[in-house]
Amino acid sequence: MLTEVRINRRVRPAWHASRGFTLVEILVACVILAVGILAISQTTVLGVRTTNLIRNYAEGREILAKGLEVLKLLPYDDPLLSSTCVDSTLSDTTLAYRADSSNVVGRTIGPTLYGVYWNVADNTPQPRFKTIRMIVYSNQGRRLIDADYVKWR
Repeated sequence: MLTEVRINRRVRPAWHASRGFTLVEILVACVILAVGILAISQTTVLGVRTTNLIRNYAEGREILAKGLEVLKLLPYDDPLLSSTCVDSTLSDTTLAYRADSSNVVGRTIGPTLYGVYWNVADNTPQPRFKTIRMIVYSNQGRRLIDADYVKWR
């Protein structure tokens, strides 16, 4: 009589396969790490640019507010409020007044890297009114912000 003999063989992994990472796995991990670092650095650069832009706009708004306050306090017939818009629009800075140390607006604002201009249109929107548009330019020459104020007699 023959008897059956069963041999139990377990498959074991080879020693070299369980000792660490392969070169391909290390390369893939390095690529993933490099892409992550690049993304974080680009986000940081974008954040710095956005912060600078917002700071420029905030400074421009502050300068604009100071300048308009000075113009609001001037009398209606002040020479700084004489019309500059004969043939031009309120947005044109060719004939516009410029804030500098020779006028009260420039002295109030103080030294700045920004260009501050204002135009005055008489009898706009109605007779006995003056429309004043103040425009603030950045130090790169880009228009930052502007605002209108209507002064009446």
